Amino acid sequence: MQDYFALSPPGYGWQDGAEPFSVTVARTGEGCVLAIVLGEIDAITIPRLDEELASYPDGETTAVVVDLSRVSFCSVAGLRLLGDLLERTNRVGVPLELVVETHPVRRALTCAGLDRKFSAHETRAAALAAIGVDRVG
Repeated sequence: MQDYFALSPPGYGWQDGAEPFSVTVARTGEGCVLAIVLGEIDAITIPRLDEELASYPDGETTAVVVDLSRVSFCSVAGLRLLGDLLERTNRVGVPLELVVETHPVRRALTCAGLDRKFSAHETRAAALAAIGVDRVG
């Protein structure tokens, strides 16, 4: 079994010298979808993030955790994408938990008034514990 507390995404750099961006999506044995995002969420990276998250939640998803702890910037389009994910999870009654550790992401959520709509945690362990997923490993 995989240890979802230690999972890290591989980084893929951009040729223009921007911060690397990656998204790693895994499913725990309990049906929780764990998406780990690294880098900046902006106009260049939104299509990739949208592609990775668009099919969730699916019929086998019991919860969704989006780990943004290694995200250094989140644009308005990124906030909109997260809002769309929240609408999809609410529609089918699947919990959505965010991991928000960085000031830029926390500030973006707060400025947009989304900090009151999302369930956010400072660590992946806390987000997984909130939905009852124990360490897998």
